[in-house]
Amino acid sequence: MRHIISIVLLLLSGWMVFAQPPGVFIIEGRLTDVATGEPVQYASIGIEGSSVGTSSNADGYFSLRIPASYQSKNYSLKISCVGYDNEIVKNPAEKLDIRLKQSKTMLKDVVVFGKDLSPQGIVKRAFANVKHNYYTKPFIYQTFYRHYCKDDSVYGRLIEAAADVYKRKGYKVQQPFPGWKDEVRVNQLRRSYDNTKVASGHAPIALYSVMGADPVGYQARSSSSSMFGFFNQYEISSLRRNLNAYEFTLDGITEYDGEQVYVIQYKLKKDTILLSTGITWRNTQTGTLHITTKGYAIVKSDFTRLSSLDTLHTFSIFKKINGKYFLYHSLKDGKNYQPRQKFTHNYHLELITTDIITKEIKPFKGKEPDRDKLLAIDYDSTFWNNYNVLKATPLEESIVADLEKAQPLKDQFTDYIASEKERYLSGKEDEERFNKFLEAARGYRPIYIDVWASWCGPCIREMPASMELVEKYKARVAFVYLSIDDDSEAWRKALKRYNIDRPYLTNHFRIGSNSDAVALFDIKEIPRYILIDKKGNFVNLNAMRPSDPSITETLDRLLAEEIEK
Repeated sequence: MRHIISIVLLLLSGWMVFAQPPGVFIIEGRLTDVATGEPVQYASIGIEGSSVGTSSNADGYFSLRIPASYQSKNYSLKISCVGYDNEIVKNPAEKLDIRLKQSKTMLKDVVVFGKDLSPQGIVKRAFANVKHNYYTKPFIYQTFYRHYCKDDSVYGRLIEAAADVYKRKGYKVQQPFPGWKDEVRVNQLRRSYDNTKVASGHAPIALYSVMGADPVGYQARSSSSSMFGFFNQYEISSLRRNLNAYEFTLDGITEYDGEQVYVIQYKLKKDTILLSTGITWRNTQTGTLHITTKGYAIVKSDFTRLSSLDTLHTFSIFKKINGKYFLYHSLKDGKNYQPRQKFTHNYHLELITTDIITKEIKPFKGKEPDRDKLLAIDYDSTFWNNYNVLKATPLEESIVADLEKAQPLKDQFTDYIASEKERYLSGKEDEERFNKFLEAARGYRPIYIDVWASWCGPCIREMPASMELVEKYKARVAFVYLSIDDDSEAWRKALKRYNIDRPYLTNHFRIGSNSDAVALFDIKEIPRYILIDKKGNFVNLNAMRPSDPSITETLDRLLAEEIEK
């Protein structure tokens, strides 16, 4: 097939620099359908016979770093995509335009199954053959992570990272959640400021979430635990343990990487459920599995869920290397409607495998990093100038336009760590969260604020009585614990030591001793208690302590007055 050399779209208006790093050269290109001219999305592009590779983006563009040692060799690029014939490019130029030809598809009407085989039976065999088809010894995925969010149509957050995933058990066992037998470390990171409306609730990084899109590596232990997305933190599939809850149909047979694959569609049989509250819960689930006709390996998985609260789409694609399959691209798109503020929050996560290490492994330990650990990673512009993995699309150019309204991204990458450390360590971030909480809580419930600190003996002595008060009124009163600790670690330890961080107590804010709230409330000594009514009015700036019997009378009277109104 003829290859046409063309100039490739520049990345994100210049915020990624195409420096040619020592010891590395970069190949850029685009994949399109030879018949339609449409981009070929999420294809695998790699050095033939090697684990080095990348993926094409939503517009078919790709960028691949090649070790300079290959320039003196005869080597080939191999391009594979479900539904297309493989393409081999020998000794490729640095700029490529590659046209892929669709594979011949066998329609479902002409596929003949044996008596003991059905679409559901194929899926069952695929899960049973995981240990045979996938690498079961320890190995390391070297990956590129991208995460961006928007509120309605305005983008407000971008995170990119170079991360390693050490699978200590390989695919020998299907894990109930990411991190159960995996180790993770983030080597490099760059971030914009978070200007979304849900910034205070954003996880620092969501590696585990996008890792959970891999149905071969992760399956829920029980079918009931993941029938509803909100019960399942990382959206782990329950397909293997819940086959009978779905309908399976064969859509046909196509090709992937030179092999024939079944295309099997599935959907949840019961897509509405009556909850105990009497409310009908909508939970539509559909998906597609591509499974090889020989060996029954899952090579691609698509899943979509439409519920009463949100929508979610995930996919994962696998690549065969030395006879075994490895994950090379996962994606997770979703959106949640925020009824109080009446906007929709959208998020996009991707994880691309750039290399796989199966020999001379150097084991390491690490979980998904929290904010403290991420703040310890300094932004390295030299690294990112030479790290071009996932090409940008016009859509992503609009992301940059939104994010750069206040400050150029390159400056945000540089300034983020210093400014976030100052906000986080001083307590300003939690003070912002506290103010947003007060605004959001207005009109719903009265609020009882406990101003305390880990070093305050009288504060700690009140905590048992405070917990009793919470147990009695938690359904009708919002309890807030406002710490003036300057030491974040001492505050966190105190939450655990005195059993204050209970699952139903989420309103914890460390605002520090020099915050605006301390000045506003004229806090000169603690403990201090503040009572606010449902409308947001201050009922008492020096309310009774939890151990004072009259506090229950006050709360009961306040609640009764609101009922009368």
